[in-house]
Amino acid sequence: MQGLVRARMIHRAEGEEVALYRFFDEAEKLLYVGISKDPMHRWEEHRAKSWWSQIATYEVVWYASRAEARGAEKEAMRSESPTDNIHSAPGHSAHWKAALGSPEARAARKLRGSKRPAKKEQPDG
Repeated sequence: MQGLVRARMIHRAEGEEVALYRFFDEAEKLLYVGISKDPMHRWEEHRAKSWWSQIATYEVVWYASRAEARGAEKEAMRSESPTDNIHSAPGHSAHWKAALGSPEARAARKLRGSKRPAKKEQPDG
């Protein structure tokens, strides 16, 4: 049967595990690499991206920790060159390090009283 896809169900993380996922187009070109404890939820956030409609297949690999998944993600971006990860674009890292380390950015974080933006609370459904 043409078009039949069999895959294991995607689940939300149990414990400390984190998923690394890859999206591919019809030609099996890597579009995007990301990590998440809840891939299905994260994918909903990706739906507005221009490349979303190009996805033909995906791959999910679970890692025991965020550090392991982050390392695998960085290596995938470095060695596999996904077309739509802005983090893998030349100069991206230097740009953000400079922007986040600027006096203006440090002052804004100090005014907020934190180093990172607060996470939004999700209403109980």
